Amino acid sequence: MSSSLKKFLKYTLNVLLIIGITYFALHTLFKDNEPGVILKKIGEADIKWIMVAVLLMVFFVCGESIQFRMLFKGMKQKVSFIKCILLSNIGFFFSQITPGASGGQPLQIVYMTKLGVNAFVSTLVCMMVTLVYKLSLVVLFLIALIIKPVFVGNAIFDVLLFFIIGIVIQAGFGLFLLACVLKPSLAAGVVNWFINIGAKLHLVKRPDETRKKAENSIKQYEMASDFIKGNKLIMLKMAIITILQRLAYFGVAFCVAMALKIEDCNPIEIIALQIILSLAVDMLPIPGASGANEILFVRLQTMIFGQAVSAGLLLNRGITYYFLAIVTGVFTLIAHIYFKRIKAKADSKALAKAEEQSEHP
Repeated sequence: MSSSLKKFLKYTLNVLLIIGITYFALHTLFKDNEPGVILKKIGEADIKWIMVAVLLMVFFVCGESIQFRMLFKGMKQKVSFIKCILLSNIGFFFSQITPGASGGQPLQIVYMTKLGVNAFVSTLVCMMVTLVYKLSLVVLFLIALIIKPVFVGNAIFDVLLFFIIGIVIQAGFGLFLLACVLKPSLAAGVVNWFINIGAKLHLVKRPDETRKKAENSIKQYEMASDFIKGNKLIMLKMAIITILQRLAYFGVAFCVAMALKIEDCNPIEIIALQIILSLAVDMLPIPGASGANEILFVRLQTMIFGQAVSAGLLLNRGITYYFLAIVTGVFTLIAHIYFKRIKAKADSKALAKAEEQSEHP
């Protein structure tokens, strides 16, 4: 079986898993609700607020494109903004259909190299975006906790187990990335310690080979550290864009509430609940955090949406996940065709040049 066929089957299985888990979750949540009543509420939703929500999602995707453009420019790489948009769509699409959103960046790196970007530079760019993206969520959570301490505390208590698991993974991963960039030697020691434990427990079969790969990765983080020190303004701009990007994503729930004409809905409270939800489920090993996302939305947002929570869930999830997956999927297909043509032209030029050199040695 070819590697391309294996990848196709893997992604197809992930999509089927998403559909299956989502169906089970929605069936469990809505089995006591009248589908006609939910659909009627959705049908009566204010289309203007739905369009605002869609525009927020467009900014959410383009926010990463802006960061790519800034980083490429800072690293003297000639990549147009249109190509950065295509790269962002590739990342978001594969993140939607892989467990823990793990599939997006590896594919982005592959397509960056097709554009002629050095593999090290493409890895560094993706790493920087991930670092800022993860830390921004923690920053937004701390801000929400300061502004609404009692409200946020009560919400966390409602989803305590999910939140503890999520915050440990998210904060741990974010702090590790930060340590890799700011203190590479410390990160190398931590990685080596884990490799040694894994070897003793027979979880790491080739510790020397694994250690060598880890050392190469740490060297990349050292380069990232040098880049941050020399480009603080770029990092500040990235942080601002990422926070706005995150707020746009979380703000979709507020737009949905307004579309459903929910009275006395506080945007800060709705966004705070979405931040908690994101911390709890984003890195779960389930494609799109399907099932857990729906369950936690209902548990958290019922205090805001009341009886309209089912309609709110379907609209919010429909825009932030299914709409996003479909649109980015279309752009991913366009990007695949476009980059394939670029590679074909480059190969053709290289072949013509080689033939010319062979004729005129």
